[in-house]
Amino acid sequence: MRNTSKVLGVAALCFGGAVAMSIPAQAWEPTHPIEIIVPAGTGGGADQMARVMQGIITKHNLSKQSVVVINQSGGAGGEGF
Repeated sequence: MRNTSKVLGVAALCFGGAVAMSIPAQAWEPTHPIEIIVPAGTGGGADQMARVMQGIITKHNLSKQSVVVINQSGGAGGEGF
């Protein structure tokens, strides 16, 4: 009895995986500018990382929309979050 339920479970999992793999991936493209909100002041590590990401996205044309970095410091990061 137990082996039958295990076999059915594995078969259902394999079938679900095969169905998921056969569906082509749908590309999603934003319709508005992308805003990266940094919950810290300018010049810090989080700001530098966001600006590096912005540069990579722009340089390699990964998005048709523009990428904007917005620094919202204050409230111990609560404003940005």
